[in-house]
Amino acid sequence: MEKLHAYILSFCSIVFIVSCTTKKNTFKDLSEEEKKQKIEEIMYKKSPYLQGSITGQKYYDFLIILDPDNAEYYKNKSIPHSKIGDYHIAFPLLQKAMELNPEETLYYTAWLMTDLYKDYDRALQYLNQYDDYTPDKVDYAWGENVNFLKGEVLQALGRHEEAIIEFTKAIEEEGEDHIDYSAFVYRGISYDYLGELEKALDDYNSTLKIYDKSSMAYYYRGLTYLKLDKKQKAIKDLEIALGLIKKGYKKSDPYKEVYNEIYAMQVEDKLKELKDL
Repeated sequence: MEKLHAYILSFCSIVFIVSCTTKKNTFKDLSEEEKKQKIEEIMYKKSPYLQGSITGQKYYDFLIILDPDNAEYYKNKSIPHSKIGDYHIAFPLLQKAMELNPEETLYYTAWLMTDLYKDYDRALQYLNQYDDYTPDKVDYAWGENVNFLKGEVLQALGRHEEAIIEFTKAIEEEGEDHIDYSAFVYRGISYDYLGELEKALDDYNSTLKIYDKSSMAYYYRGLTYLKLDKKQKAIKDLEIALGLIKKGYKKSDPYKEVYNEIYAMQVEDKLKELKDL
C-alpha cells in the first residue's frame, strides 16, 4: 500500500511538473492572487521531496519564475549544489540571492564561505558586513557565533593577533559552559604561532576541562610541549590523541573538512618522527 501511495504521489508530481512546464510562459499573465495560490500549491507539492532531489529542484525553478525577487528560493536551490561540490551552479544562485536580500542571505553565505568554500578573503568580507548590520548584538551565521568564525578566518589568513581577539570575544559572549570547546584550541594554536606557549597550554588545558576527550586538544598540546623541549609529555599527548581518534573522538563533518581537523595518519607520522629521534 505504501509503495502504491508513493507511485501515485510520484505520478501526480510528474503530471504537475509537465503541466507547469507547458504553462510557465503564461505565469506572467497570472494575477497576484493567482500567483500566490500557485506558489502555495507548489510549496505543498514540494514538501515530501528531500533536499536536492531532481523534483524538488524543479519546483524551485517554478517558484523562481513565479516570484523572481524572492532571495530565499535562490538560496535554497543553491544549498544542495554546495553540499555536493557543484559550486559553479551554487555560487551564481547565491550571488543572485545576495543581490536581492543581502542582510538575510548573509546569515547563510558568510558561514558557507568560511566553513565549506573556505574562501577566506570573501568570508571575512561577508562576516564583517553581516556583523555590521547589528553592531550591538551577538550575531550568528548559520548557527555559528560570528566572532568565532572571524577567528577561524583570520587565523587561516595568518592574522593571529586579530584571531585571538575574535576567539576571546566569542568565548566571552557564549561563556565557557556554552562555547564550542574548539574556540580554546584554535586560540591556543594562534598563541603557539606567536610564541606565547604558556598561554597556548592554558587554552588546551581549558579545552580538556570542558571536554576531556578532545583529540584535537591533546594533539596540539603535544606539539606545544615539543616546542618546550618536553618530549615525553609530547609523546604521551600524541598517543592519547591517536587512541581517541581511533575510538571515534574527533571533530568531523560528512560534507566538509573541519577547520584544523586532525587525522590518525597525521598523528602516527608525528609519533614515528619523535620516536626515531
